[in-house]
Amino acid sequence: MTVVNLTLPLYPFMPVGNVWAWDSPFQLTPTLTHRRHGVSVHQMSFHSEAGTRLMLGACYDDTAPRVDELDYGPLVNRPTVVFDVPKEAGAEIDAADIDRLADDPDYRDGDAVLLRTGWGDDQRYRTLGDEYASTSPHFSLAGAERLATLLKEKNSDLMLTDCAYIGNLGEAYMYPEWSSRQPWDRPPFPSQQARIYLRHYTPQRGAGGGAPDWASSVVLHAATSPVAALANCGALRGKRITVTVLPLFLAGAHGAPCTVWATDDTVEEIR
Repeated sequence: MTVVNLTLPLYPFMPVGNVWAWDSPFQLTPTLTHRRHGVSVHQMSFHSEAGTRLMLGACYDDTAPRVDELDYGPLVNRPTVVFDVPKEAGAEIDAADIDRLADDPDYRDGDAVLLRTGWGDDQRYRTLGDEYASTSPHFSLAGAERLATLLKEKNSDLMLTDCAYIGNLGEAYMYPEWSSRQPWDRPPFPSQQARIYLRHYTPQRGAGGGAPDWASSVVLHAATSPVAALANCGALRGKRITVTVLPLFLAGAHGAPCTVWATDDTVEEIR
């Protein structure tokens, strides 16, 4: 048995958690150093959706369980089917792609589903920088609706993907108004500029998943627990694998960065 880490590394100003107005970039700041204090200690700060993360229905539903209220059994050693949907920058996973998954003979009742586009491979997150997040493949609304229906039919409550984000990418408001600007012209939260922008970013304009900015995300959060921004999925060679998802155990959180690993007897070693 070989274990593959499918987790995007956290590092200062990594792209996933750095491009939207609500983001607060991951930072690692020394508080004590070997040279001055004889010991090394760091302060960390980051957004709740930085890097690879488990996202829960609680993002949109006040009655849904939080991270510390979950049953973790379904997240450990979970039988998973890997489904390939190769996509380039900005491309959408549509209903026709999901129809192919529905016909896949390796997809069994109760499986978790890992949708692999290839976006998380070859350390593209480092070479593209913020564009890794803002130009990621993602789900169209029709694709999200078809997948939500299929997951319910197959009793699948866990969906993983190497897309950096699930849906829409702020296409109507957040991207043109905020994320398309130069980094120095969009200071991250909690800057006053970000706070002012978010004050006007209402459900009618896309916040909270309202159409059109994040509609696909709402659909899939209602149907499953999405895990987004996987990395190294190209190392998996088996069609059927076992996956474990371990989120940071944050009391009251609606989602959290997580570590994801897979066991695959036919894995190719990452060099």
